[in-house]
Amino acid sequence: MKDYFAGWDNHLDRAKTLLSDQRYYLEAWLVLSCHIGALASLRFPTLHDNESYKRVVLDYSGMADFYQQIDLLFFLQWPRSDFSSHGDFLKLKDHAQVAKNIEAAFGNENTITNQKRYVSQADFLAAVSQSPFPGFDQGNLKQYLPLFSNVELLYRYVRCRAVHALRFPFVTRVHVADGGIRYDDNHAITGKVMYETASGILKNLRSECVSRNKWPWDL
Repeated sequence: MKDYFAGWDNHLDRAKTLLSDQRYYLEAWLVLSCHIGALASLRFPTLHDNESYKRVVLDYSGMADFYQQIDLLFFLQWPRSDFSSHGDFLKLKDHAQVAKNIEAAFGNENTITNQKRYVSQADFLAAVSQSPFPGFDQGNLKQYLPLFSNVELLYRYVRCRAVHALRFPFVTRVHVADGGIRYDDNHAITGKVMYETASGILKNLRSECVSRNKWPWDL
């Protein structure tokens, strides 16, 4: 078991090396996302990919509070996003009215700063509930609000968009004066956060396996 996890340490070391080199920054994102997906499959072999990926992040990364936060900017811009007509998101009722309450509490998409962009689900629900509107369905909001969380965005925009379509919405490509390219993170989920996430999963999964003397798929 020690050698098995040492092999995973080597995988993450190589990913960290890629992350430190701008030429391979996007490749590092792909590698790290795939590592998270592989660890998810090992730990939760009977779950579908979207379930296992999010669950391993929430249960093992040690960053559950961060990943459960709601991205207010994504919530407000959702009608113009790639998921504007996605069936899961359409189950949320009264998005426009809820958005008005959020803008009143936190600001609109032009004024929300990065420091206020990500809030806990409890704070989100409290802000909307302070000014309930006719027909407000708190149960519906609570059920579908996680669709706008960081872990959901990690799965949909990194695990799916980046890995399967080579699209990186959380990274901005900047052309610099010497003709080179620089990659700037534009979201709380950064390359560094991706590495910390994968490292946390590996650390905590290894600890549980060793303490229980079981392989990941037997836990």
